[in-house]
Amino acid sequence: MAHNTATVAVAVAAVASATTTSIAESSTAAQGALGSAGQGYYGDSLSLKIILSFLIGLALYNSIELLVLILVTFNKYQGVYFWSLIVAGVGIIPYSLGFMIKFFQFLNPNENAGYLAVVMLTLGWYAMVTGQSVVLWSRLHLVTNSRRIIKYTLYMIIIDGCVLHATTTVLTFGANANHFSEKVLARFTYGYSVMEKIQMVGFFVQELIISVIYIKETLRLLKLSESVKDDIESVVDVKNFQVRKTMYQLIAINAIIIAMDLVLLGVEFANLYLIQTTLKGVIYSIKLKLEFAVLGRLVQIVRSKNSSGNYASDDRRPTMVAATRNQSDPNGQDWPDFVDPRWVGSDVTHAESSEDRSPGLRLDEAWEGLERERGKKRVRVYRNSWIDEEMDKHNIG
Repeated sequence: MAHNTATVAVAVAAVASATTTSIAESSTAAQGALGSAGQGYYGDSLSLKIILSFLIGLALYNSIELLVLILVTFNKYQGVYFWSLIVAGVGIIPYSLGFMIKFFQFLNPNENAGYLAVVMLTLGWYAMVTGQSVVLWSRLHLVTNSRRIIKYTLYMIIIDGCVLHATTTVLTFGANANHFSEKVLARFTYGYSVMEKIQMVGFFVQELIISVIYIKETLRLLKLSESVKDDIESVVDVKNFQVRKTMYQLIAINAIIIAMDLVLLGVEFANLYLIQTTLKGVIYSIKLKLEFAVLGRLVQIVRSKNSSGNYASDDRRPTMVAATRNQSDPNGQDWPDFVDPRWVGSDVTHAESSEDRSPGLRLDEAWEGLERERGKKRVRVYRNSWIDEEMDKHNIG
């Protein structure tokens, strides 16, 4: 009797253990946690499939719409800002399609054809993540003229990209390999799950630093404009309002970027792998559209006046601090920003006679001389660095 009771107890325990394991595996597959990082999704949750399809479709739609807007808006297809937008926007497409092929197993993951999805999502991930950071970096000179900040921010993007992308790529291909033993594959999958969190934290810190620079420098400019408000009465009130409105929008956009990155990070640490990877494409597409809208308006504000009046082109522009360098009076005369045309009491547009002319230079000659001196100061002994040349073009330093 005792022997039969023990046998029944062992059988019940075995069934309970098997049931628990089955439920755990089903839950893991349904939620898309660690087990989905390798070969794909094996669950049968219709709601999850609908959510994944919706997120992938939304990311693709946002990407295509953004690319159309970029090509229509820009008149000159050149510059770091333009090409970084194109690369980041295009990168969302193979990233989303690669995960769709992988998760829904449109290609057999046990054959070499399954590597196509891994290659697509990896290359798209490179362009999408690092490209978005380059978009922000390419317009930092609009809010700051610090050569050190701009240069070291670019170094940070390059180093993070090389280290985090390379390490994650090795583990990605290892976790999706079809010729490894179960033991080796499990190690790669575990390593990938750990590295996935590390690289997400690393890129989050990178984008956080860039956003904080934007917020800090924009707040500094707003504070400066408040302190000298009485000295810039010649600026049109409507224009000043639009400038301040755009600067507040720039602060809000960077705050939204930080919030969305925190949401994505929370989903990753909740081990919702499928949701995180598909949601990432949506979030990055939204961030790119917001940056394109606000940074484009910022360019219009700070660009120098030219005869073409083209605000969408990617011409070289001064910093925001120098955006109001020239002012005009009702007679059409241009003046430097430190001259109020209302207080000019005589004709200074023509040379005085030799006996009446003061030994000093005219205002426009003095201004040109000042510009030449500033240009000389910006000359560098070592000009092999393309970063220095790019900064000199933007009048930074």
